[in-house]
Amino acid sequence: MDDHGAEPGKAGHIWRAAAQGLAHLDRVLIAALGLGALLGAVLLWWQIDGRIHALESVLANQIRLRASAIDVQMQAAQGHLEALRQRAELFYAEYPAPAEMPQGSLLTAFLASNPGNDPALPYSLDRLPPPYLTSQIGNLIALSADDAAQQPEISRADPGAWRQEAAMMVQLLPLMAVTQKVVPEVRRLLYISRAGMVALHPWVRSDETDLLLQLATTPAFRHAGPALNPQGGPVWTLSAPDQPDRMVTLSLPLTLEGRFLGSFTLDVPLAGIREKLGSVIRTDAAMLLVDGNGHIIASSQDGPAPALLDDVLPGGLERLAGGGPLHGFNQPFTVSAALKSAPWHMVYVTPPFSLLLVAMQDVVISVLGFVASLLVLLFIVRRLMQRALKVRDQAVQAERNARAAAERALTDLRAAHDELDFLNREKTRFFSLVSHDLRGPFNSMLGMTQELADHAPRMSAEDTADFARTVHEMARKVFDLLENLLQWSRVQMSGTPFAPMVFPVRDVVGDAVRDVASAALAKDIQVLDAVGDRWVLADRTMALAILRNLLMNAVKFSHPGGVVHVTSRAQGDRLEIAVTDKGIGMEPSQLQQLLRAGPGASRPGTQGETGTGLGLTLVRDLALRHGGELRLESEPGRGTIASFTVPLSADPAETRRLAALGVE
Repeated sequence: MDDHGAEPGKAGHIWRAAAQGLAHLDRVLIAALGLGALLGAVLLWWQIDGRIHALESVLANQIRLRASAIDVQMQAAQGHLEALRQRAELFYAEYPAPAEMPQGSLLTAFLASNPGNDPALPYSLDRLPPPYLTSQIGNLIALSADDAAQQPEISRADPGAWRQEAAMMVQLLPLMAVTQKVVPEVRRLLYISRAGMVALHPWVRSDETDLLLQLATTPAFRHAGPALNPQGGPVWTLSAPDQPDRMVTLSLPLTLEGRFLGSFTLDVPLAGIREKLGSVIRTDAAMLLVDGNGHIIASSQDGPAPALLDDVLPGGLERLAGGGPLHGFNQPFTVSAALKSAPWHMVYVTPPFSLLLVAMQDVVISVLGFVASLLVLLFIVRRLMQRALKVRDQAVQAERNARAAAERALTDLRAAHDELDFLNREKTRFFSLVSHDLRGPFNSMLGMTQELADHAPRMSAEDTADFARTVHEMARKVFDLLENLLQWSRVQMSGTPFAPMVFPVRDVVGDAVRDVASAALAKDIQVLDAVGDRWVLADRTMALAILRNLLMNAVKFSHPGGVVHVTSRAQGDRLEIAVTDKGIGMEPSQLQQLLRAGPGASRPGTQGETGTGLGLTLVRDLALRHGGELRLESEPGRGTIASFTVPLSADPAETRRLAALGVE
């Protein structure tokens, strides 16, 4: 009893130990899966972080390149203004006294615009002297003395100094035209003088601009003055936002011996600078051009841009003071680059999480590519294993096929033996038929010619002619027999080359009708050609042999005075040619006998004509060479229809004409 009671307790202990082992195994498996997931997450984040830094580097390089492009444009404009200022300083160095200034045609024309020096009239170059043209040079306009006196910002010096400054400005006009050509982005060039004069390019009539009335109040002139620009450096200003065609203006003051004379100014359309910003890859990002006060000058985004950088990036320029890129999970990613020639910054701003999403997308694509490559590798290994198994199965199957092939070869050998035996019997029957058909005509010819040789001097002319016709008819029968024999043997031995060509079927039908004309005339039979103007692709010699044999049979089995028709009809891409007679026709048994392969006995015609027995056999073989077949339809006493088909073709001349029309 104790032993039996111990058995269940031992089994329960084993089951409990197994359950504990499985539970321990589950914990190890869960821990391994958790550790693998953590490691995968770390590697994935490492890849994403590296991708983010790579994107930041690419964007920073793009910002620097685009900032350099705008810098080059601004430096070129600033350099040409500096050249104009140096030319003005050189003029005063060459002609320090008003009495020494040159008197050119432009200055003369300018002074002649107000010959009486009327204080109520302005001065201008509205009428340029020859050879100057308005498209080549700008205008010089001066306020009248009365208008200049009413503006406190205008300080007109004595007449001599005023004329000296006018002479300097006249000499600057050609140089301003050159600057306009070299810097095509510039919309307008100005030199605004404190004496109430302005030189501008391109040329515009004085009464078509209100520049003189705003001369001393323009932002470019005021900001270039010593009050707002004590250092005398270049000054960049921007037109009001409400103006439809906003301009960026660069001003450079002209100061001699501490005295502010005026400012050189050029206007650049803001649209041209906006084009220099270029496009951004992401539609939710923006490329901005910001001035030193945080105002947004231009934006790459379509539509109206925000007024301040603070509206896009919290903190504005203060956050960009460090110079490096700014990014965070909940903050916009920002890269900036300062311009060297202007107090502006180029700023690239993307929404929060933007680069993170791009980096995650790239990494996910890479992971998917790796997984796809692994799957492809597994697929290739699987296919290789399947191919190895398939090779083994093919070897087994090859052995079976070899055994089956040997059996088929034995069967084919037996069939070939039977076929050779059949061909041998056919050959014997063929030679028997040929020897019989040749012996009869030759015996008759030998007897007739011997009779002529022995009794020709004593025979009448009519008997001699009758003998000659009989000999000719027998010779013709022998010739037809030999011709069909040669054609049939060549087809059987593949000795006749198949040379298809394009030709009108009417031509070969006409030749065949002429070949049987004498036989048809002897029986008063009409052969009517109704094949039409169709073109075929066939061997002309073989087609002629087919038609000649069919026509000879039709004449042979037609009653005297009958009619034989040759017709054709299209059947898809093939042409069926039929020879129809109203002769004696055939019984179904006779029709089946004629359709058998190989030469057979010939039936006599309506007037006892004999044949070779090879005609229809030859026709059937030649029709097969053209991809067709010989068809016979016959009724006793109602005639026979013999037809065959050949490939249809198009008229080459018509094809060339249509091709020429298509080319034209």
